[in-house]
Amino acid sequence: MEPTDIKWQLRRRAVLKGMGALALAPIIASTAAGRAQAAAAIQPIRFGLQNTFTGAAAVVWARQHVYRKRHLNVQAYKFADGRGVRNAMLAGKVDFGTMNLTPFLVGAGAGNFVLIGFVLLGGDTIGLMANNDIKKVGDLKGKNVSITVGSTTGGIFTDNVGPKFGLNKDDYRIVNLPPQDQLSGLASGSIAAFAGPEPYLTLGTEQKLGHVLLRFGKYDPNPTCLVVNASFLDKHPETVVAFLRSWLDGVKYWHDDPKGVVQALHSMYQEDGYTTLTPAMIAKIVKLPKVEPEITPDLVKYIKGQAQRLHDKNRLPALPDWNKAIRPDLLKKAKART
Repeated sequence: MEPTDIKWQLRRRAVLKGMGALALAPIIASTAAGRAQAAAAIQPIRFGLQNTFTGAAAVVWARQHVYRKRHLNVQAYKFADGRGVRNAMLAGKVDFGTMNLTPFLVGAGAGNFVLIGFVLLGGDTIGLMANNDIKKVGDLKGKNVSITVGSTTGGIFTDNVGPKFGLNKDDYRIVNLPPQDQLSGLASGSIAAFAGPEPYLTLGTEQKLGHVLLRFGKYDPNPTCLVVNASFLDKHPETVVAFLRSWLDGVKYWHDDPKGVVQALHSMYQEDGYTTLTPAMIAKIVKLPKVEPEITPDLVKYIKGQAQRLHDKNRLPALPDWNKAIRPDLLKKAKART
């Protein structure tokens, strides 16, 4: 073989080798991208919701399948109250959930829960209903008044609203009833009033069992918290942001489709046996809460104040690490990507 032929062969091999490297590059890059995608894959969302008006926006989001717009894999589980959601989250059965402030604070104090938004601000969805002989809050002195002991609503009345009207715990007899039994207590005369949530306030008014003396929105925002397990957030932050993007879709749905909102809540109540609760009544109730997910500075201040109050009364074992327990930055990321 001539020297020139040898040189040509060497050049040819070098070119082919280079072509081989180039041919492999897209495969290597594709594999790397695949690994990156797998690492950031959106996980199935196990969601625990209060099957009550307290979790109304979550109920609508789940029942109307708003999450399908984002192609999320959601498994929704319903619970009687926020304590049930809290327990399921602590047991690792669900990763996201809705609950009132007290169960969130207990879980956050132990480092388990992270607040990522709000379901609604429901101050006006709770209130004080009394029989028709009671004309003002002061008339309840010496009377039987029902609260659900340990509930957020009960605490708001006994610790906040009542004292503003000169009504302290020693001025009346507390009757511990769950919300679903308070109307019958009022009807039977065993209680003169109750501090409770919707839909019982509206049902009692419609059935002329009593009247709403006041709603609590002026005195307490009563937020329903949107919570994720801290361990899930640590492992799957992109899934949390993806979930919040869908949550923002749900907020929009609430405001843009009132008929769909009423339909979802009516079906929930029908399934639970509330056959006297009509769509027209539900349409009135859905106007009461503020469905606003943002974690504002005012709400953060309120949450910290409530936590300190509970801690001072030995009802909250430990104060949360606020930098870890409240994460408004995640909702901001979700908004930026919407």
